[in-house]
Amino acid sequence: MTSGWLSSAWIMIAAFLCYTGMYAVRKSFLAGQYLDLGLSFDVDAKTVLVISQVLGYMLSKFAGIKIISEMAPDKRVKWLIGLVVFGLAMLGVFAVVPPQLKVLAIFLNGLPLGMVFGVVLSYIEGRRNTELLAAALSTTFIFSTGLVKTVGVVLMQDYGVGEYIMPFITGLLFLPLFLLAVWMLKHSKKADDRDVKERTERVPMDRAKRKEFIRKHGVGFAGLVIVYVLLTIVRDFRDNFVVEFWAELGYGQKPELITLTEIPVAVIVLVLTAMGIIIRKNKLAFNIGMWLTVLGSLMVLLATLLFENSLISPVAWMISTGVGIYLPYILFHCLIFERLIAFLRYKGNIGFLFYTADAFGYMGSVMVLLLKEVFEYNQTWVEFFVNLNIKSAIGMLVLVSLTMLYFNIAKSPEKVFGELPREL
Repeated sequence: MTSGWLSSAWIMIAAFLCYTGMYAVRKSFLAGQYLDLGLSFDVDAKTVLVISQVLGYMLSKFAGIKIISEMAPDKRVKWLIGLVVFGLAMLGVFAVVPPQLKVLAIFLNGLPLGMVFGVVLSYIEGRRNTELLAAALSTTFIFSTGLVKTVGVVLMQDYGVGEYIMPFITGLLFLPLFLLAVWMLKHSKKADDRDVKERTERVPMDRAKRKEFIRKHGVGFAGLVIVYVLLTIVRDFRDNFVVEFWAELGYGQKPELITLTEIPVAVIVLVLTAMGIIIRKNKLAFNIGMWLTVLGSLMVLLATLLFENSLISPVAWMISTGVGIYLPYILFHCLIFERLIAFLRYKGNIGFLFYTADAFGYMGSVMVLLLKEVFEYNQTWVEFFVNLNIKSAIGMLVLVSLTMLYFNIAKSPEKVFGELPREL
């Protein structure tokens, strides 16, 4: 028992540190505002940089549908180090090239980084405690994104580091932790026979197996993908412009709020998602994940309406909507896709499911940013985010309900595969 908990703690720490190191390379540039970038076209400079990086990140996700789903275990370490080191090098280029080329450099920075999560996830999927391990990994979405931006702001405000070199220095500071984490993942314990029996064997999925999955389960999977797209749009917009939100709300000189308000979000989401390991029945766990997605959507909707009517403070609003959006977002990473594979008794991996959803999620994120700039909405960042929250939450409530009906009625495993063992 002790050795089991030790090996779990080992993987959790490794996954958390590994993705934190990647986030220092991807997210640190968001600490700047780049008001003096001087692009020739009349758009917000930081928005252009964000769109450029997200475009690269999105293409990485589409590439990951094939690369991650087919990746052999012995190739993971080389891929992890190569992807992050290339992204860091592009931050160095970003610091020194002219303004127009900075847009290209930040695109190239994002281009490899979208595949890092899939490589790390391949170390922890298909285990009896995958929810716990993936929850630790996924808290980096909440805590570490605030941490690296806080480090970036502190470097600029307290140490006089230039805005354009700050992302490279921040990434460099976190690089030793990343390399340590990769070594830990390489030496982590593999899934055992009990894991395989309960969660199905996880194997690479070639093109034929990917097409087979879509043919059998494509309708319900499409519903899950659209829900995930909405979650990604809201989560990404919140993450990319949190510095601007706090500045508009009057907290611009309190960079610690970026991290401090994310700590309760991370703790609440970690506890709830990690509790998935106590649910042994895969169908029940999948359904609970979907109901929690409904709960998260309601939290986002109600908290935003209360904030819009000045009934709760900006801090309470950011924490409440943070929990509401991150809980279902992380459940997709930790539980929903993991248990769907096990529930359907499909021999494959969640890398294919996750990367298909993530690719379209980031495409949606880019489209929202482009629409905001093209149509020149006469709204502040906060006003735009309020409207985005309300519309997305309503859409998710409808889609989650329909998708649950599909998988519980049309795609019951007994109908697809015949009578299955009762413990499922």
